[in-house]
Amino acid sequence: MKKRILLVGGTRPNFIKLAPLYHQLTKEDSLSIEICHTGQHYDWNMSGAFFEMLDIPQAHHFLGSQGTSVSTVIGDTISRLDPVIQKGKYDLVIVFGDVNATIAGAIVAGHNHIQVMHVEAGLRSFDRTMPEEINRVLTDHISDHLMVSEQSGIDNLMNEGISTDKIHFVGNLMIECLLMFQDNWRHIVLDWELEKKIKDKEFFLSTFHRPENVDNPKALKKVIDILGSIPDSKLIILPLHPRTHGRLEEFGLMENLHQIDNLIVTSPMSYFEFLHLVSRSQMVITDSGGIQEETSFLNVPCLTFRKNTERPITIHSGTNRLMDINNPDSLEALNSLAVSKSHADLPFWDNEVSQRIIKVIKSSI
Repeated sequence: MKKRILLVGGTRPNFIKLAPLYHQLTKEDSLSIEICHTGQHYDWNMSGAFFEMLDIPQAHHFLGSQGTSVSTVIGDTISRLDPVIQKGKYDLVIVFGDVNATIAGAIVAGHNHIQVMHVEAGLRSFDRTMPEEINRVLTDHISDHLMVSEQSGIDNLMNEGISTDKIHFVGNLMIECLLMFQDNWRHIVLDWELEKKIKDKEFFLSTFHRPENVDNPKALKKVIDILGSIPDSKLIILPLHPRTHGRLEEFGLMENLHQIDNLIVTSPMSYFEFLHLVSRSQMVITDSGGIQEETSFLNVPCLTFRKNTERPITIHSGTNRLMDINNPDSLEALNSLAVSKSHADLPFWDNEVSQRIIKVIKSSI
């Protein structure tokens, strides 16, 4: 009888990590694989497009989770996921990253006495004001199998007293996905008007969506000021996250953004479009987590407007620098960026991550 595995995801980064693992798992005759989409991201380019682009089927289970806060979304996801897991009689539930779907999947599987595997385990920002940090810690302590992407993950888990028998250094699935589909994103044809504007020009690429940067009008105004400080000789491309778009409208700051002459504002981009632009950009200005990894692997300088990062390898690689949005020196740092472009050693950031995970699965269920 085939062993049954459920992959649980809810956001863009989840599906990027899920895709290469799904493709490798479905090649195993002894395994039966299903996908559960909790529905945290609704926008086509933020969620649905991945199923088509990354050649994975529509989710076997779509939960449509809702809520007005992190806690209510997690609670709603738990209540919707519980009957799915009970009915499915799975041997293993795999969760990814640090979003609400991650902790909800781990809780439901744990309470139903089903083994839990956490992909991208052990990462820590040590900032409990971030909901993602709470999700990471709780998921790791619930999980039976911890798939680690960098050395800091191993160190953090061991410092928290987790048995080394649970910890497996397998590498970075996000990078495996990048490599798996590199022909697609390197050769994708961009929107004609955007390509015309940036053709043969130097540009920066930017994203902002973290609550600490966009949910407060003063912080969001500082983001606009930072983008506005970039010299006119450099174009800036800003794919506008739905959360950020909503806050700009709510705070009456959209006009301030559009007053930046060298700024090109776009709707959210597909995974392939965004990677294509990252690879061509001179620098990425962001508050994202995963983008820090993609830029480090692609050797593109990254300026990250956060007080901390759960991915310290990107700092050690010399391609990423942390900046506080409230630091008055941030504008100067932006205009005189001294980020190294040396490609650091990134162990197991390759195209064999899924195979390492499958070896753990086969020895565990």
